[in-house]
Amino acid sequence: MGDELTTRVYMLLLRLKAPRRSLLLQEGYSEEEVAAALGSLQSRRLIDASRRDVIEVHPPDTTLPAYAADLERQARATRSAIEGLAHTYYEARSTGGTARTSQDVSLLDSVADIESAFFRASGRAESRIVRLVARSDRMDQVVIRHAESIIAARPTKTHPSLERLVVFEQSILEVEGAFNALSALRADGIDVRLTPHLAFSVLAVDRAAAVIDISHLEPGGGGSLYVQQRQLASALMDMCIGLFSLSTPLPRTPSGPALHRLTQRDGEIIALLAAGASDATIARQLAISQRTVERRVRTIMEELGATTRFQAGTNAVRRGFL
Repeated sequence: MGDELTTRVYMLLLRLKAPRRSLLLQEGYSEEEVAAALGSLQSRRLIDASRRDVIEVHPPDTTLPAYAADLERQARATRSAIEGLAHTYYEARSTGGTARTSQDVSLLDSVADIESAFFRASGRAESRIVRLVARSDRMDQVVIRHAESIIAARPTKTHPSLERLVVFEQSILEVEGAFNALSALRADGIDVRLTPHLAFSVLAVDRAAAVIDISHLEPGGGGSLYVQQRQLASALMDMCIGLFSLSTPLPRTPSGPALHRLTQRDGEIIALLAAGASDATIARQLAISQRTVERRVRTIMEELGATTRFQAGTNAVRRGFL
């Protein structure tokens, strides 16, 4: 099921005849714990917590098998990728570490090699390109200063239907200006999503090529790989698509009459709330004080009829704000 808190809350919800948020609070859980657990359960489609207090728990004999099937697909793709990576690792070392390349897999020795491999792989894209971006100082700078280079390939006359997907670690929102940069990527036609953690960065192109970037672990970039072996490239694509499907879409900033008495800045705050950002993170992204954020969040929750930050996000979705 996942973390201990989420499991405990789910088991309690299953035992309650009429589950309510208020009953969880009466059991001693804090507002933050309830919001976190319900958000996790809703993202897995095990419950519907979009109403003010009432929680709808879906029958576990239908929802849990579907959730387990999703996890198993991810596990199969990851195992397949690991086998290929392990083969590459041991093959490279079987010659005493002197062999740096093969026809199908190239070991990359520097950040410059990684960027060159990204460029070569992206240039081969015909239908789909997926990027997983693990946090590092280098990637933070790229996101803010050169957002358009996160996925260099753009639809062309030759491939007008190229699908571009990217997943960032959610903590990228702690970087000043990141939300605007990610929104710019989405405006350019890239489907942007967020996930709690990524073990390493990957660029997967169709099922023909992939780049595995471990420069967040090894700043020099050594040990990264350029993969052209089709089975391994295909497994990495499956892994990327699986992680993408389980990630949270970057919320859109609401606008127009739906905001009612809320301001455009409130719309930006709503979008960041829905992305799970803290008050401090929102203040940093919007260049305003944390006290201003706290005051506006109270106004937003009142306007949305919400008692928690999570409920504010779900109510915003239900009312068409996001």
